[in-house]
Amino acid sequence: MAAEITAPVEITTCLPGAVPIGGRIGTLAVELRGNTLHADDVYRALGSLLIEAGNYLIDNAALPDASEGDA
Repeated sequence: MAAEITAPVEITTCLPGAVPIGGRIGTLAVELRGNTLHADDVYRALGSLLIEAGNYLIDNAALPDASEGDA
């Protein structure tokens, strides 16, 4: 089994004048290549995690309906 590095990923967002909101969206796991952590592997894994989190929000209706006017 190849060695890997894992780290929790948290996101915070805030609109001007609003209270920041955020939370942990998951754990990033990046496999090491030759005992070295490569930036492109981190970016690829982070991108996949963000897509998975976005799909979760969409699938679970956690985002406001765009037709409501506030989106």
